[in-house]
Amino acid sequence: MEHKLNTLKNDVKNVFVEGNANPIQMARVFVIMAIPLISVFLIGARHIIY
Repeated sequence: MEHKLNTLKNDVKNVFVEGNANPIQMARVFVIMAIPLISVFLIGARHIIY
């Protein structure tokens, strides 16, 4: 578990801080950020629509 967390931390660092990430790292960071954001948008849209 600790290895996975370190991998994710390094991926986020490479994508946002250093800017030298490979496509696999960018995809991981996108998925990590997209799932919570989509959930928040869907919850917020439900209150706006109804």
